[in-house]
Amino acid sequence: MIIRQYTIAMAFSMFEYYIEVAFLPELKAQWWITNVGLLMVVTGEAIRKAAILTAGSAFTHIIRVDHDDHHDLIIRGIYR
Repeated sequence: MIIRQYTIAMAFSMFEYYIEVAFLPELKAQWWITNVGLLMVVTGEAIRKAAILTAGSAFTHIIRVDHDDHHDLIIRGIYR
């Protein structure tokens, strides 16, 4: 569910956030904006995880342009 590249990207985003808080606190002065952004990130992550869990082994990051006979269209859960 969580691959190495995704973990690295998340680590860098956390690092960026803490650098901004430490060196440019005025960017975080309006905490309601930060909290709305955090809510959006958490919501997006929840949707992503629900999609991965719903699709199961059918989930892949590979973009397909042709239909393969062994692929199934998932129409339950988050894909409903």
